[in-house]
Amino acid sequence: MYSEKRNILQLVALLKAHGITHIVLSPGSRNSPIVHSVATDSDFTCYSVVDERSAGFFALGVIQATGKPAAVCCTSGTAALNLGPAVAEAFYQELPLLVITADRPAAWIGQMDGQTIPQTNMFREITRKSVQLPQIADDEEGWFCNRLINEAILSMDNGVKGPAHINIPLGEPLFGFNTPTLPSVRVIRPSTPGYVIHREDGYGERFASYSKRMIIVGQLPPNHGLNELLEKLHNKLGVVVLAEQLSNISMKETSNFDTILYAISDKEREELTPELVITLGGHIVSKRLKQFIRRVNISELWRISPNGEVTDTFQRVTDIIRSDNKTFLHYLTEFSSGRENELIENKKNSKPEEFDEAKYIKETEKSGGAANFRERWIKACAAVSEPDGAFSDLHAIGALMQTLPENASLHLGNSNSLRLTQLFDIPSSVKVFCNRGTNGIEGSLSTAVGYAAASNQLSFLLIGDLSFFYDMNGLWNNYRSHNLRILLNNNGGGEIFGILPGLNKSEVLHEYIAAIHTTEAKAWAEQQGFLYLSAHNAEELDRHLPLFTDTGSEKPVLLEVFTSMEENAEQIRSYYHQQKNIFKLN
Repeated sequence: MYSEKRNILQLVALLKAHGITHIVLSPGSRNSPIVHSVATDSDFTCYSVVDERSAGFFALGVIQATGKPAAVCCTSGTAALNLGPAVAEAFYQELPLLVITADRPAAWIGQMDGQTIPQTNMFREITRKSVQLPQIADDEEGWFCNRLINEAILSMDNGVKGPAHINIPLGEPLFGFNTPTLPSVRVIRPSTPGYVIHREDGYGERFASYSKRMIIVGQLPPNHGLNELLEKLHNKLGVVVLAEQLSNISMKETSNFDTILYAISDKEREELTPELVITLGGHIVSKRLKQFIRRVNISELWRISPNGEVTDTFQRVTDIIRSDNKTFLHYLTEFSSGRENELIENKKNSKPEEFDEAKYIKETEKSGGAANFRERWIKACAAVSEPDGAFSDLHAIGALMQTLPENASLHLGNSNSLRLTQLFDIPSSVKVFCNRGTNGIEGSLSTAVGYAAASNQLSFLLIGDLSFFYDMNGLWNNYRSHNLRILLNNNGGGEIFGILPGLNKSEVLHEYIAAIHTTEAKAWAEQQGFLYLSAHNAEELDRHLPLFTDTGSEKPVLLEVFTSMEENAEQIRSYYHQQKNIFKLN
């Protein structure tokens, strides 16, 4: 039986019709008509998460695991505000999160009634669409309600994915659950978006006119379908492809570009400077790469932007290319292949008796400026070695990267967990995730728990202590899957703040900025049903890693690695100093 509220009946029917069947529910009375209506319908997979801030990020994990939109539903008042960080993350990471907030009727807002705050458009700037449903008093309001719900759902994948917000004022009585079936509703469906690159735009000719070409790939979800195209551009057309782990692209020949940009001389930097840069995807972690492109003398920078939005991360954009990534990269490869075939045909026709096609292609590649530019980057990156130092966060991360099973998923906490992971190779079959849309401390744990709950893959989370303890409620639910593995680097505070030049000299660093502490995770982890392991040295870490990465555990596993801030900072400084010396010797 469903709620008697007509706007809720429209909502539930349309959620089902649009295939949004994973819903994270937080408790409350004002949203109980929604909760009852979906939780008693077997077509929905529902998760109960008390803490709304955790619930929002849990839903992001579900989206990442399923590849489909998911919804999160909460009661009125400040409960809705607690969803804000997850909504912002979904917006900037382009994840289709449907936020459903119950509300008081408009007449009671600002009248000192319980749990009433202005909720209309509260997430307007960080959603693709924000609507408020009528309570439906007649057929016209029924049509209006149906249209608004369809609009909100369609907005989550309208060229660019992202969150939408449906606010639902609900008057009393709330608890009538006597409707036996859902109504027949109108479902508005979109056409498949299509992009065409027009020859008259001249991108193919302009691309071919440069020999020093670079593609920078930001954060992308797994299974994006770009690997083959990027490999072709890199291997056959001499394009330098710089892709971090968050891009879910395995480009090992140039994967350590961040270290290169730290270690090389000004002369080498000039040799590695591109003429044309093409950017795609989400956030870039490497601050050095951003500074490099902002400062060097490039000719053009093209940004692939499906909705035409201007994103000028590198402060050098010359062209906004309104296309999806795959269409434009395919266009470049096809244009270049066609141009190469045309050159071969012309050469063959001029002196057919003397023409050796295989020899011509080989010599062209060898002498071409594009191939030389690519080889310079490959040679520079080949000189970089992975860190191999004393027991520290860096050592623990390296040990985990070396033992990650194939086809696992890896979630990274922000800050040091993410940045240090960039120094190591990751198996190409491992899917990589991080809440990099807003780079916030909150939600990394909750997202990983949500992902593991909705996935049958072995799921790893690498996280620092402040992020973990800040999001402790991420473990306070009934969905701690046995396939979840958490490696917690506990160095007693915010280590990265002690590494930043200048800030590390502040006399209030430890107490107020790095927030040093002596908190441990053991009691909380065991109370929540985890198998708890701890390591205080390299020997203990090596002993625990086989059990930590084992697929046969019947419990989720948390491995807490205790390190020293001072030793961690020393190992990082030592590694970069070593890499700089290598380039000086060369």
